[in-house]
Amino acid sequence: MDNFLYPYGSIGFSEFWRRWHISLSSWLRDYLYIPLGGNRFGITRMYVALMLTMLLGGLWHGAAWTFVFWGFLHGTYLVIERMLRGKFSFELNWWNGLILAGLTYTLVNFTWVFFRAEDFTSAWNIITAMLTGFGEGEKVLGYFDLTKVFVLSGILFLTHYYMRHHTVRMVTSSAGPWLTGIGWAIMVFLICISHGQGEQFIYFQF
Repeated sequence: MDNFLYPYGSIGFSEFWRRWHISLSSWLRDYLYIPLGGNRFGITRMYVALMLTMLLGGLWHGAAWTFVFWGFLHGTYLVIERMLRGKFSFELNWWNGLILAGLTYTLVNFTWVFFRAEDFTSAWNIITAMLTGFGEGEKVLGYFDLTKVFVLSGILFLTHYYMRHHTVRMVTSSAGPWLTGIGWAIMVFLICISHGQGEQFIYFQF
């Protein structure tokens, strides 16, 4: 099955979890959210089910409070989204969809800080640096490297947003074999020259 369907182009967090780690999110829905009541017993019960599902989903990723807080943030996002969806309605177009997708992408990236950080102190330092440009600790990246990260992250986001209603097969069929081959060759070359250093897989922390 397709397990990731361009999640960083999602408009909202419900769509994000329909596109991110689909095998896991389907399991969380079928074996946690629905047995906890889902949306069958009123709004309050639904909010509780959402939050408990995401908290347990965070704990599934690792036995640390940072993972639980990652789940709490996603649960909070989902609850707020459900609240706002009941009060506001408007027709999505390419531009306001892009803005909402950008907001979703930004907020999701804040959750990854807690997913990756070793402790809450480290996570707070990173969040502070992200929001203010200042934080405790040694400066790791220079302005040129930060610019590269910003540009590549922007390209990633725009690609995911464009591919929300496309597939790789559709794109390669319309591009033709020569252009597709050149594109793959460029990507393989970039991977080879920027492989970095090997690190322990994050799930070994569990």
